[in-house]
Amino acid sequence: MIKVSNPNWLVYTISGFAALAGLLFGYDTGIISGAILFIKKDFFLTNFQIEMVVSAVLFGALIGSGVSGRVSDLFGRRKVLVFTALTFIVGSLITAFSPDLVTLVTGRIILGVAIGVGSFTAPLYLAEIAPKRIRGMLVSLNQLAITIGIVFSYLINYYFSVTGQWPWMLGLGVVPAIILLLGTIFLPESPRWMILKGWDEKARTVLQSLRHGENINNEFDEIHQTVEIEKGTHRLLLAKWLRPILFISLGLSFFQQVTGINAIIYYAPTILQMSGFKYASNAILATVGIGVINVLFTIIALPLIDRWGRRPLLLYGLLGMFISLVILGAAFYFPAFTSLRWVAIASMVIYIASFAMSLGPIMWLIISEIFPLNIRGVGASLAISASWGFNMMVSMTFLTFVQFIGTSHTFWLYGLLCVLAWIFVYFIVPETKNCSLEHIESNLRLGRPSRELGAPLHFSSLFSVLKKPFIFFLTK
Repeated sequence: MIKVSNPNWLVYTISGFAALAGLLFGYDTGIISGAILFIKKDFFLTNFQIEMVVSAVLFGALIGSGVSGRVSDLFGRRKVLVFTALTFIVGSLITAFSPDLVTLVTGRIILGVAIGVGSFTAPLYLAEIAPKRIRGMLVSLNQLAITIGIVFSYLINYYFSVTGQWPWMLGLGVVPAIILLLGTIFLPESPRWMILKGWDEKARTVLQSLRHGENINNEFDEIHQTVEIEKGTHRLLLAKWLRPILFISLGLSFFQQVTGINAIIYYAPTILQMSGFKYASNAILATVGIGVINVLFTIIALPLIDRWGRRPLLLYGLLGMFISLVILGAAFYFPAFTSLRWVAIASMVIYIASFAMSLGPIMWLIISEIFPLNIRGVGASLAISASWGFNMMVSMTFLTFVQFIGTSHTFWLYGLLCVLAWIFVYFIVPETKNCSLEHIESNLRLGRPSRELGAPLHFSSLFSVLKKPFIFFLTK
């Protein structure tokens, strides 16, 4: 365990390593977009085989995210992060030295397991280590790191695009993975997990090192009480009063993926070649610009989420996504009347900017807010697994849709789903800005409509919440 006199140094160091997990997530998500242009030539891949290579990592992520909650509870957050780094290294090396399609797909599945486990465990570990006053900022850093990892992958793709050395593209993922491994070996375990295992004294020691100079008694007692409440509550997720937030979380997970974001991320160079870019290097270079837009607008979105609110950003972002997809589809439908290459780039830039300020960060944020504390881990794990499943569905069908219904109609289909997503957000998704988690849970227990979960409590509603424990006491 690291021992330092400055708690901020330790907390920010931990945040840096958590961001490395997010960067690896983004890198292995984006790197295939350029590499696949050369892999398909070397292995003579059909469209279905291309979709299989791209989606293999998502199948692994679906498995990894599904087991991550139980595994992190069983072995601890730090050990699971060590496993994540090791798995990233193994997967990167297997894909880099793949002699055939089967080996490549196997390596991609292994990488996917690492991504799935890391996408759950790294933010969870960070949230449990960070002080309350900076927890939101540090957890949001993970989403930013993902977008930076995507840009980094695009730059690597461009560097090796002249020679077409796709093994280097895939293999360089070991560099940040090794750094993550070296860092996580020396990180402290989560105090919350230690308390869950009954290691109270060790947990107090770690917490004191993280909060050096502060009185940790209140925080320690709160963690202890929370852990006691959480024990044996996994079945609570099926309770009737929790159905609205299950609908919200699964709905947002669905619409974040099926509105086309990963068709753009995974196949951006392919789409640009369809639009008229002759050389792979030029298509990849244009993709780098799209990745930079993703980073910039994610940075812009972070302060606006609390200033403007979740719902306005979601509604305006979905509108921008819809408009850009309609224009992109029209450009492919009437190529003779447009400068297809530049319209395609402009449309994709607008789409990425709109997504980065709406569904990109806000889906994860709302999922972390609406679940009650005692089932937040299992609830978030379920929503994240669903997101990976929908992601795989889109990635496995994009080229097939292009082949059978045409490029234009494929983008218009994603545009239609943006309309459905807008309706879903407008009528179902609550505004949670400046709303405490306890307030959301109170509205949830009252049976208020899902859109009103962040609405103020009326006096009569507040009385009905407060009288429940009193009536329970009298009946006992």
